Amino acid sequence: MWQAPLLAATAIGTHLVMSASQTLLHRWMGHRSWGGRFFRNHIDFHHHLYARGHLTSAVYRGEEGNNTPFFLIPTLLVAGGLFFVLPLGMFLAMALAAVVSFRAHVYFDKVYHVAGSPLERFAWFRRKQRMHFVHHLHANTNFAVIDFFWDRLFGTYRAPDDESR
Repeated sequence: MWQAPLLAATAIGTHLVMSASQTLLHRWMGHRSWGGRFFRNHIDFHHHLYARGHLTSAVYRGEEGNNTPFFLIPTLLVAGGLFFVLPLGMFLAMALAAVVSFRAHVYFDKVYHVAGSPLERFAWFRRKQRMHFVHHLHANTNFAVIDFFWDRLFGTYRAPDDESR
């Protein structure tokens, strides 16, 4: 029988791995020319559509240049390997947490750019949105989508202009 603390630690650890991976892949594949198609998609679509002066739109306009589905490939490969290593309960906790974390990253990356989002009523959302917009104004900073402490750890954090560093 699996204990709840172990399953909770597995879920939290999975989200942190997913979040760190998103941040690093965004930095190294989406913002470096050797990222090839990922770089071109990210810069030519997402950063072109959402740049200084037009960081939001009435609806999200970046579907055609979205790299997010490609991040599923390494995620599924790792999960497939872990299926044979982890006990079933722990694997299911990891798989569920990975799905929730992945969907949350996709959702927030979109909703940051939608004007009048229902989430704008929350201060925590507005703060994360401002930190994301810093990335669109200063492309070598704030690569995270949800957990900006990774940017602090990796030395790529930049506070929004309306906050002190």
